[in-house]
Amino acid sequence: MSTRELILLSPYRLPTQNALYLADDDVATFLHGYRALWHPAALTGAAGPPRPASPYDHEQPKPGFLYAVPQSPPLLLPDDWDQRVRAAGAVAFRATPDAAVTLANLRNALREDSCTPPDARALLDLDDERTTPFFGVGLAFLCLEALFEAMNHENQLSSTEFWNAVEQAVTSLAGSDADAPRRHLQEAAERLKSAREILYPVAVHLVDMWLPEASRTHEPWPLALDRGSPLNVIACASLLESWQRAQPERFAVLRERVAANLVEICGGPYRESEDALLPLESQLWNLIRGQATYQHLLGSDVRVFARKRFGHHHFMPLLLQNVGITRAALVAFDESVVPGGRGTTASWSSPDGKQVESFCRTPLPADSPQTFFHLTHHLHRTIMQDSAATLAFLHRSKPAHACYADLLALSRLAPVFGQWTTLSSYLETVNPGEYLSAGTPDDFHGDYLVERCPSTAEGEVAANAVRTPVSDPVSGFAHRLRVRRQLDTAWSLAALYRSMGGRVAGEETLAELEDRFESERGADKEIAATLNTIATALAGRLCARGAPGQSGFLVLNPCAFNRRVTLELNDARLPQSGPVKVSQIEGDNARAVVEVPAFGFAYVPRSGGSASAAAAPRMRLADERTVRNEFFEAEIDLASGGLKAIRDVRTRVGRLGQQLVFNPGSTMRVREVKVSSSGPALGEILVDGTLVDSQDEVLATYRQRFRAWLGRPTLELRIEIQPTRAPQGYPWHSYYACRFAWRDDRLTLMRGMLGTSYSTSHTRPETPDFLELRHGRQSTAIFPGGLPFHQRNGSRMLDVILIPEGETATVFEIGIALDREYPMQTALGLATPAPVVPIDRGPPHVGATGWLFHLDAPDLMLTTLRPAADGADAVIARLLECGFGGGAAQLRCVRNPKRAYLVDGRGQMLSDLGVEADGVNLDIPRNELAQVRIEFG
Repeated sequence: MSTRELILLSPYRLPTQNALYLADDDVATFLHGYRALWHPAALTGAAGPPRPASPYDHEQPKPGFLYAVPQSPPLLLPDDWDQRVRAAGAVAFRATPDAAVTLANLRNALREDSCTPPDARALLDLDDERTTPFFGVGLAFLCLEALFEAMNHENQLSSTEFWNAVEQAVTSLAGSDADAPRRHLQEAAERLKSAREILYPVAVHLVDMWLPEASRTHEPWPLALDRGSPLNVIACASLLESWQRAQPERFAVLRERVAANLVEICGGPYRESEDALLPLESQLWNLIRGQATYQHLLGSDVRVFARKRFGHHHFMPLLLQNVGITRAALVAFDESVVPGGRGTTASWSSPDGKQVESFCRTPLPADSPQTFFHLTHHLHRTIMQDSAATLAFLHRSKPAHACYADLLALSRLAPVFGQWTTLSSYLETVNPGEYLSAGTPDDFHGDYLVERCPSTAEGEVAANAVRTPVSDPVSGFAHRLRVRRQLDTAWSLAALYRSMGGRVAGEETLAELEDRFESERGADKEIAATLNTIATALAGRLCARGAPGQSGFLVLNPCAFNRRVTLELNDARLPQSGPVKVSQIEGDNARAVVEVPAFGFAYVPRSGGSASAAAAPRMRLADERTVRNEFFEAEIDLASGGLKAIRDVRTRVGRLGQQLVFNPGSTMRVREVKVSSSGPALGEILVDGTLVDSQDEVLATYRQRFRAWLGRPTLELRIEIQPTRAPQGYPWHSYYACRFAWRDDRLTLMRGMLGTSYSTSHTRPETPDFLELRHGRQSTAIFPGGLPFHQRNGSRMLDVILIPEGETATVFEIGIALDREYPMQTALGLATPAPVVPIDRGPPHVGATGWLFHLDAPDLMLTTLRPAADGADAVIARLLECGFGGGAAQLRCVRNPKRAYLVDGRGQMLSDLGVEADGVNLDIPRNELAQVRIEFG
């Protein structure tokens, strides 16, 4: 009987119940040394499986033994230990952090040893295809021994039969039956599986995930694709499009694997954009366009939603259900934060009650040796804690560790440690282990600001963070919001035209422009031109029966609520009558506030007003330090140039103050304060000054414009900053900002998310919509105009970040309003244009004002009204309940509809709605997203 033994000299053992914190090199040398001992040439003539042993037990090497000596960490062995090895007739080789180098060291050591038998020498040059199954069996044997220890169970593996099968597999390598080694190894693997089933007799699930890089699709695929093992590819639709264009042959192979259910594409969005901070319409476009693209490229829809880049929020289950996706991977693949369950699966709910089944287990990096060194620990933990034992692995740009190939080879022999599966199959098999509540926006957080800024400060950016530096890291969101609202306005005006029985020129280009804009291929000018074309056509239709020769303007309102629209027109003298609530004539120019009905119009004559007729203002709207109207009074600090206080006219208590700051420190200094308009329509103060540091060096020059319009509840603040010292470094620490401060610690800070206010305690509460300070029935709202990044300073200050490193914009617009019951209406009104169309014939025949659609529920946010895409005499309204109320409502139309019904995001019918005369009856629950198709013809 042979006495030769295979020994890995190491003071460590595989972790079992607790993790072991070692350096990557220490872990890698342990794995590679043990792995090399399972090479068939090393196994030839061995008395038993390789085993780790303490270096102290082998200070005097034993004859015939084969030692693997880890290079890291250095072992405490005698200085002449290598000479003792040769003198004893033993063999030793060095294990390194590189698997290939370790195997090469083994081969060289066995070749140089004169005692190596010829049959072992013949196996030294076996290829990876024949040796990897041995390595897989060896990894399973080592992990299974540790698993019995972790479970405090006696080892039930039949060691003799197992080792006999391994010996026969080694012996049969020299035989003529090429399949014999696999059969014997399969027998050994089955014995390992039987022993594992004593500990855990039900299925273990293995989930393999891959995050391909758009720029690296030419690099080798994960081995699972070549070995026929199920793989989950997490890729957005645009990445697949670029893949198909650049490498059609490889993409064809991928499509074949998808059709054979060996690969599952997990995704959903068309682009990996910053959806959590984008308007609802942009988010829905991303999902709907993504599903259409997946269907075109792969012939099937995506069944599991997943993103490489953060884009989750608590409304996501609602949006996914709307486009037909019922499963998701609720996992953060970057440094973002998402709520996860304690188990592997959960039922994830949105505020309206919609649910998606979610995979919640953070995958283990397949390229890390730590993953496989702790494999037993992870397996023990999932067996003990999860309803369905699950191990998940993640592939990024780095090649997988050598033990990953061993694990795949083992799975082809027997599912010792589980069966590989796709996410959809897994979620079909495993019931949700818990239920996640809808939560709040604070439960989700990503760091888009760091991603978008070019900062390279050491230690501030994680290695796996998504880096997409841009020239407008902050202002890009505000610009995108304004252009998106222009596009939504064009859609809404086209739908109003369709509702009157026509089809407007320019409507046919809107879908293409939307695709270009959302794909970031540039369409800003074309969208503005198309909006002007559609608005002109609609105004012409409305005034077709008006009196000719009556020059004026038609103001259009694309929103579902009444608006006070401000006009600043050249060569016009607007009379103060009808919809014009106040007019200010300055020479041949006019400034006015016009009230326009929801989804309606207001006609304003071009002439008829005079400066003398408007000379009796109701109040003085501006003086040397204050702008005011009937809603608020805003006092300017003459020393700093900031907002000293904004007060309501009833209590006259200061609600909020404002300054410009440079973080980490600055002081505002005024150069000039000028009243540029004092009424009767507009009160305006211009402030010029500088920001200086503690050494009185100028950091930036600034101009602030404060505006108060009579009849409008919003203080308009326009900020211009020209930095002389650009911010550098980590963007959350170095920036120019608009700092707001309040004096009452009892105020609750709220942030808007898809129209609804949520209490926030987050230090960096991101929102592009609005922020609210509430105390009882009193509220003060800040409207950042699409600027999404905010940072709290203590308990009574908040910075709206304007210019971090890399930002090129210098002009920003912010609004402040008091006691707004539905602040999202104000936020939409500030961002949505109200087209003003010059016309040459009198008011519409129905009068100077009128509406085409009317919604009687202010808690319903109508984000867009669109003509039906199929060309029918129909429109589609998209509504989101954002008041935590819900209930019955009615949408009245310009014509009596024949039919109305609910549809999903893909246009599929859900249920009929009642129609009474010109009204469509709605019953929308709280926080529900509803899409209503209204047919006329």
